[in-house]
Order: sequence, then C-alpha cells, then structure tokens
Amino acid sequence: MNLLVKKFKEAIVVLLLLSFFVSCEDPGKIGLDVDPKNSVILTRYKEFVLPSTQVQFNPRSTSNSSSLQAGTYSDQDFGTVLSKSYLWLGVQPSTPILNSNAAYVNTTLSIQFSSYYGSEAENLEIESFEIYQLAGNLNATTDYTRIDEISLGALIGTVDILIQERDTVRIDSVFTIDINDSFGQLLFDKLKANDPIYDNDTTLNDFIKGIAIIAKAGNNKVLQFNPATFNIKLNYTEENSAGQTVDRNYSFNLGTKRFYHLSSDLSATPLAGILPDNNDFMPSDDYRYMQAGTLIALKVDYDSIISFFEGEKNSDSINSIIIQRAWLSVGDVSANKPGASLPFSLTAYFTDGANTWPAFTEIGGDSTSRMTVLQNEFITQTIPVFP
Repeated sequence: MNLLVKKFKEAIVVLLLLSFFVSCEDPGKIGLDVDPKNSVILTRYKEFVLPSTQVQFNPRSTSNSSSLQAGTYSDQDFGTVLSKSYLWLGVQPSTPILNSNAAYVNTTLSIQFSSYYGSEAENLEIESFEIYQLAGNLNATTDYTRIDEISLGALIGTVDILIQERDTVRIDSVFTIDINDSFGQLLFDKLKANDPIYDNDTTLNDFIKGIAIIAKAGNNKVLQFNPATFNIKLNYTEENSAGQTVDRNYSFNLGTKRFYHLSSDLSATPLAGILPDNNDFMPSDDYRYMQAGTLIALKVDYDSIISFFEGEKNSDSINSIIIQRAWLSVGDVSANKPGASLPFSLTAYFTDGANTWPAFTEIGGDSTSRMTVLQNEFITQTIPVFP
C-alpha cells in the first residue's frame, strides 16, 4: 500500500505540439528542398489552463493485498490516518502426530518491520501495537475494502517497536511478540488431539476467527511489515523413544485471507467535507491534494481541449492538424511532511463523467487509460498525454 501524500498548486497546464500542413509558395526561403506543389509542416504550440478539483473515489478492495500494516499518524493537511490489518492464520501442509506426553510451553509471533509513514522519527521513539483474536468472522469469500472493520475479541499480545531516524539496525529487524498462553494452549490442545481444525486454513479460522494487528493510542506512524516473515510459533516439548525431553514447535504463517483497513479523519483540514462518493470537491485553500491509500486524487477537466478540436473540426481544418505530443504539467509539487521526498512517479487515469474508478476512455483510438509521470529535475511534473 502506498501512503503517498502530496499537494500541488492549483495551476494545471496542457501543452499540445501541433503540426499544421500549410501551403508554401517558396519553400526554399525556409531551407526546405521540396517540390513547391507539396505541403510543408508548420509547428505551433497551444496552451490550455485546465480547471481542477478534488475527488475521493469509492473505497476499493484491499483483500489479500501485499501490504501488511497498522498504525496511525496525524498532520495538518490529511488529518488523522488510521490503519489496521485483519488476517487468517495458515496451517502447515501436513499435521504432526504428537505423543501423549507432549506438553505446551509458549507461543510467539514474529514479524519483520520494513518501513513506516508518518512524522519524522525521533530518538527513542516507540510505536506500540496490540494483537487481538477476532470476535467477528473474516469470511473467505467477502471482498473487503479499506473502510471495512471486524469486531475484536480477546487481546492476545502487545509489542513496542523502537523507531529511530536512519537506524540501520532496526530497519528490517524481526520482532518477536509473546502471545497469550490461553490462546496458545487452546491451539496446542487441538493439535495434540489431532483435531480437524488443522485440515486447512478455512477449518482453522472458522474456529479461531482470525487475528488483528492494531495500533495503540499515542502512535504517530503507520508501520508496514513484510508479510512473508509473519509467523506464529507454537512451542512444546515431548519425550522421544529414549525418554529424552525434546523441544518442538508448530508454525502458522499468513493464511489465504487478509485485508487492511485505512481511514482518515479530515475534519479541521482543507479537505474537510470531501466524501468518498466520486463527487467534485473544492479544498478551502489554493492547493490540490493526493493521498494514494485513501484515494484522494487530483481531478483535471480537459473539456477545453475537446472543445478546441470540435471547433477545428467544424471549421474543416482538423484534417490539417497532427498532434505530435502533449504534456500535462502540474506544479508546484510540495511534500506535506518535513523531510519527505517528492514522488518519483505519478499515475493519471482517464475517467468518465461519473469519475468511476478506473475508467477506460479511448483517446485517438488508443484504449490506454493510464499515464505515468516521471519526476524531472524541476518541481513541475509532466505527463505525456498523447504519445
């Protein structure tokens, strides 16, 4: 999940590089060695200043996203952002047969921290998280979106993660969390009894419902974790044939179902009042905002370009024009967080009048619906509109 947050000055400009085929009585005067009866090319530029608004798209699916995240942060532009993850546990391909003398020891959760978004890290800053067993069902067939939530059951673990600026030791560190013994003992007893809840992910999570990762109050970052490293380890002992006590464990990885919740409280911000219903909205200042995770987007109206071509078409001169290239320029771009870098790229989508997400509009016979913006050395971002 990308929590990219940026804001732009409202000016949006499109430049069209137009080639007009015109007649030239003496082409030699411009250094062209051509037949005077043939046409030559005259290049012109046309600039359009486009109106822009804000729009927040309807929530889209976060089911089985590659992002495993939780936390909260606040800033003056985007208010308070809250994220939490809900997930299934996954069983092993085969279930071990435990001896009758097997005894439960403890249960731990391991997870690798990969990145964070929020305020700049301060020395000895701690972000705290809680692990809950779910009370409500995390259904296998439901397509969850970023605004969905599931009711929580018992608290089964807590962890404090130390975040420091430029801390190369903590970055990519794996954190181990002690899980409540009542939860671990329950799983162990079912494992020892060779219970069918271990048949597959569905049977296991029908029984335990699943778990959630939630930020505690006072956090000021959204942390992202590496899903591939998620592991709950059930530790136990049993005696071997020689009567020796041997340490053993059973591991649960991420199951086949998960999603993340991501919401924002925009009250007391320039975006207060915007609704996730695809309708145009004007911020209370002169900026336009983008926040990828909550689908707050900059909308540009290019009707004036269409009107230009319609006018040329009506005057029968459209057949004399070839669009060689067009640019959409957005500036100035500013990061809303101190120390945050400008985006390396942006993506633009063509939508229909209802701002449906995403929409596919044929442009000059090309059904491509997205445009990539590459950051240049200047603040202004330029999009090739018509390649």
